[in-house]
Amino acid sequence: MAGKSTGKYYAPVYRARKSPVKMRYSRIIRRSIIIAAAVAFAAVSIAAVQISRGESDSFVKVAASRQSLANVQSYPRVVSSSAPLPDGFAPENLMSLGMLPNGEDILLRADAAEAFLSMCAAMSEDGLGIVPISGYVSFDEQRALLDSTADRLVAEGVSTEEARQRASQEVSAPGQDEAQLGTSIDVSTDISSPSGFSLTEQYQWICRNAHKYGFIIRYTASKRKVTGVAEKPWRLRYVGVQAAECMVSSNMCLEEYAGAVRSDNPDATEEF
Repeated sequence: MAGKSTGKYYAPVYRARKSPVKMRYSRIIRRSIIIAAAVAFAAVSIAAVQISRGESDSFVKVAASRQSLANVQSYPRVVSSSAPLPDGFAPENLMSLGMLPNGEDILLRADAAEAFLSMCAAMSEDGLGIVPISGYVSFDEQRALLDSTADRLVAEGVSTEEARQRASQEVSAPGQDEAQLGTSIDVSTDISSPSGFSLTEQYQWICRNAHKYGFIIRYTASKRKVTGVAEKPWRLRYVGVQAAECMVSSNMCLEEYAGAVRSDNPDATEEF
């Protein structure tokens, strides 16, 4: 009798705890927890992918935020080991930026040179100045630079084969460096090494204003996974005002911009 009366006493209590309303409420809570966990997992996964890329913005974010480029008819040439220039390529209309104190004459394509001089004049009005330390490099000069780098390594005791391999990691082969286009320029605060340039006021000025004159900082740390080149805050590339402003506003490097143009306008052509 005791067991039966106990059962009768607790049965209503058990049924009350598992009433249909409370059971539905419990299921809703469980589903909410599962959904929240799934969303959190997805967010962490996306963040992990972005961090692994080492980029400030994912490709998805860049694609979603940029403007349409369907009306762009041409885009600046990307030069690399996988996209080399034709043998012996040389740009037309090279212009001198003037002789440096060390006797070196810096050359750029005329439109890039004029834009650079205009940018320097504007910077000067703000009490700052930069010095061009390297501009156009010819096919033969690039080959000589590669050879001299290998010779230096051999003189240091490295085997000829290893010297060639290491030299190719330090210096691009002829036709594989965009300096041959005549639209790239390395700058510094004096004619010495540009090391430490990113710590200067001049660099900050360039970050804020270079695009207004058609220049971009070619190789940044945040885009290394895209360009395949280590950060070079001193390397400027003339791409034209419209392209430069689009790249800056959409946080795109040249490779991303060229790809975006090709995507929006398959008939667009590369511009040397």
